Amino acid sequence: MKDYMMKHLGSIFFMLVAVTTLNARHVPKKVMYHYCTEVASAQYGAPLKAISANMPLYRNRGFVVEGRIDRRNGRNEHFVCRFDDYGKFNFIKKRAPVRSSGIEKRLKRVCRSEASVRWRTPVRQIDVTNIKKIGRYRYELTLENVDNTGVCQVNKNGYVSRFQTLSKRRHIPRIVQDRCVRKAASRWNVPLSYIDIDRANYLGRGRYDIKVSSDDYAADCGIRANGVIEHFNTRRRRGRW
Repeated sequence: MKDYMMKHLGSIFFMLVAVTTLNARHVPKKVMYHYCTEVASAQYGAPLKAISANMPLYRNRGFVVEGRIDRRNGRNEHFVCRFDDYGKFNFIKKRAPVRSSGIEKRLKRVCRSEASVRWRTPVRQIDVTNIKKIGRYRYELTLENVDNTGVCQVNKNGYVSRFQTLSKRRHIPRIVQDRCVRKAASRWNVPLSYIDIDRANYLGRGRYDIKVSSDDYAADCGIRANGVIEHFNTRRRRGRW
């Protein structure tokens, strides 16, 4: 009798949770994960400890939270919660299991979004060059764009636990150095052997800044990777710089 009453009270509790959440008008993004799992618990009669869900993702002018219920019979049930732009809960429904290719697509989307914010670069300019599984539910993705490379560690639910940016050490193409040296020799009317390259910097997006000098002059040579000089600013030298 006691067990029956406890089970009955548990059902009433889950129903109250469902009524409360379904009537809510606005759900903050950081609460959507917990909100969705509580609704799933009440809707599908499963304890919270058997439910896992990912972090909310923005998709089609709203937020979605994808989750899974681990049943005692070994079968898994998948569901998705939908919220609108303002955080209003729209619905929860069951869905077909997500295949591994779908998981990889989600991980790429999450890590590329993270890199986009950190690097201040459009998502379309960021490539995922490698995906490696480093645990039962954790993955490590390598990303890069023109200026940076990065490592993103994320779990299968889309939670980023670590993101590290590594600056790229760019090799300065020979054509870039030669064109600036030849430009200096021609402008200053001195032999090529009299021109020194004091510094060479990669600026990003295929552009370089080469600082050249001779005994009497110095210049900043702005040049592209294809050898086209964009600017060549000369000044008389007053000692080394």
